[in-house]
Order: sequence, then C-alpha cells, then structure tokens
Amino acid sequence: MTMPDLTTLRSDIDQLNRELERLLIKRFALVKQVAAHKARTQQPVCDPQREAAILAQLGQSTPELQPALQAIFQTIMAQSRTLEQTLLTKEEL
Repeated sequence: MTMPDLTTLRSDIDQLNRELERLLIKRFALVKQVAAHKARTQQPVCDPQREAAILAQLGQSTPELQPALQAIFQTIMAQSRTLEQTLLTKEEL
C-alpha cells in the first residue's frame, strides 16, 4: 500500500482544522450558557475538580498523546474561563 502524498495529507489536516474550529465555536456557545447559569446561581467561574477530572480522562487510550492532549485542553479550558469572566464582568448574559 502506498502512502498518501504530502498534499493529500495536508488537505486532510486542513479539513480536520475546519472541523475543530466548528466544534470549538459550538463549545464556546455552550460556555456562554454555562456562564449565564453560573451568574444566576452565583457559582465561581473556575471548577478545579471538574477540570482535573477532564484532564485525567484524556489520552487513556493513547498514553503517548496524553501530554499533548492535556496541554491542548488546558488551553481550551483557560480560554473558556476567560470568556466566562469577560461575560460576567460585562454582564452580557
């Protein structure tokens, strides 16, 4: 079996990047809803136990990718917290 050429591989990566972008936009829309709920119920933006549980689950089936996956998700969660805090500060809920 022959390996796909570089152009094909990059095209596949580009497609995945578009899908990841779409999913992240959807995730941030949910984060806005979470922020509104937290504002109504006076809950803090950060939930360290939940974040730790999410990070612990990552990479269980592919341990060699666990550090990379955890780093990516730490960034996603940090950006989510920033968005929540911005919304709460501006009271855009």
